[in-house]
Amino acid sequence: MYLLSLTLILTISGSVLTQDEEGVYGEDASFILNQPVALNARKMSQALKDQTVVATCRYLLFKTMLDWHDAKDACENITLPMTLRVKGSMATVKTEDENKDIVTLMKVGYGVKQVGKKYDRRNWVWLGLEKVINNDVKPVKGQRGEKYFVPAEWRWVDGSEPVWWNWQKKMPDGEQDRKTKLFQDKVSLSKKGQWDDSLQYKTMPYACNYCGKYIVINHHVKWERARKLCEDYGLTLAKINSKEDNNELDMAAKLMMGEQTEHKRFNNSNWIWIGTREVMDENGIGTGVWEHHDGTPLLWETPTWDFKRQPDNWVRRRGEQQAVAFSRINKKWDDSFLYKERPFACMCPEEACSTNIY
Repeated sequence: MYLLSLTLILTISGSVLTQDEEGVYGEDASFILNQPVALNARKMSQALKDQTVVATCRYLLFKTMLDWHDAKDACENITLPMTLRVKGSMATVKTEDENKDIVTLMKVGYGVKQVGKKYDRRNWVWLGLEKVINNDVKPVKGQRGEKYFVPAEWRWVDGSEPVWWNWQKKMPDGEQDRKTKLFQDKVSLSKKGQWDDSLQYKTMPYACNYCGKYIVINHHVKWERARKLCEDYGLTLAKINSKEDNNELDMAAKLMMGEQTEHKRFNNSNWIWIGTREVMDENGIGTGVWEHHDGTPLLWETPTWDFKRQPDNWVRRRGEQQAVAFSRINKKWDDSFLYKERPFACMCPEEACSTNIY
């Protein structure tokens, strides 16, 4: 492990924030990565073991096995669901904290223990780092490993040189593949947090930069259980306070659950629990006042309820409709019974990523 210099500012194509009429920010944008959110990977992995796209507050893990170039293209073809709507990119790791966050990401996606043997692809993930100089030259015998690593020969996908690294023993070694004659010039990271130079055609999961506000969990639970799980993970049940927040949750849901929805409108898979709930009076009757699970007020004065008659506060033996579910079909809200079992959205603290507009 080596530290050349430390920077927490990630700049994407410049440093000037530009906003259009829809509140969407272009590629001239910058944001700051603050301290990572400490997530309980063991508990999160229990709910996410079958989900193909998982996230921390900084990174996305796609379990689809791709080669390095296809992974790079896939990351660049997503739009990040954050206040800055910048084009996606492969994961960049420039500090020890960010490296630890990728390890957490892998544990969240595949469990905390190693899967199979050391080089089982589920124990590795592509990063956005490649060797661009002397990447077609076989290293001199005996001159391999971190001691002979030259940062200036390597580039992250954002064009920057590596300033921090954590190569596993005797890596990078720049070996040449006998069949293809290609050299190992792309970087993968193990669940133990160590780096390896790999052949670009190898397929494995890949990580993209995220820095989003919401993490959507495709695990069906009741509302109270959703709130408890988010807290167990080190997060909170999602709070939506504006149209922009609502749109961001929609983008996060599409990334982590896919765009396909169930045919029946009120199939539970089409709805996501969020942390907004009606204030009940001493008799358990709804007051018509809505607030978040932590008692803070709902700041969005005109949330998009599903129909004109919503919220309609149906009452059954098991109680009144009093918790809000978000529709994956049209981004609108419905007041629902607490006992419905649905996917849910947790929220990252603002400290995970910040800008002067976040």
